[in-house]
Amino acid sequence: MNNITLITGAGRGIGLEIAGVFAEHKKDLILTVRNKKQIKHIKERIDNHKIKYKILIGDLTNINFIKKIIKKVPYVDNLIHNASDENQKHFFQVQQNEFERIVKINLKANYFISQNYAKIMVKKKIRGNIINLSSQLGHTGAYNRSLYCMAKFAIEGLTKSMAMDLGKYGIRVNSVSPTKTIIDNKEIKNKKKLNIIKNKIPLGKFSTTNEIANIVYFLTTKNANSITGTSIISDGGWTAGK
Repeated sequence: MNNITLITGAGRGIGLEIAGVFAEHKKDLILTVRNKKQIKHIKERIDNHKIKYKILIGDLTNINFIKKIIKKVPYVDNLIHNASDENQKHFFQVQQNEFERIVKINLKANYFISQNYAKIMVKKKIRGNIINLSSQLGHTGAYNRSLYCMAKFAIEGLTKSMAMDLGKYGIRVNSVSPTKTIIDNKEIKNKKKLNIIKNKIPLGKFSTTNEIANIVYFLTTKNANSITGTSIISDGGWTAGK
């Protein structure tokens, strides 16, 4: 495999679309998914592009699965952290087990997978990319999102600090922060709720998974060679007035 891109959480939504866009550009892929059911979606999205890819199945909150990834994937050129869990509970209602899961999948897995592959990039002199999928809620607070905002704000801080530590090795680190994306029919059917959210967005539209995926791909290209330590916010202007 050449020019390897590792994408976590590639079985649905933004992660699946990122895999599709990279496949369109003939990039070889390593994809992590949470369960076997998601493999079908990946095959439907990328098989016709005739690239090489491997799928690893497991839960990123499990340290043994992280060790498995590291063992089976000796190096990467691009590392894309898309896997994430959300929590929509009021600050008073969040339980310790929920807190720990969010921290494990959104932060701990990200940190130590990045640390491992960044060291390898340095050793192999790979001028690679690490891209963190963040959120507009990594830039502003929200009701009933204290746990999720905490994690995404942390991702933004991690992105900036990693970029400073790794810049001298030619490794770029950025984040991409979308607003809500429409990914399933259930969300589309709840038009009243969606319209309330849409009315808060100056452009009056949601991000699409394809838009986000193409931003991620752009960040791995030569045209983005001077971009590091920042977040591209694709939120239709939501956070502009915050």
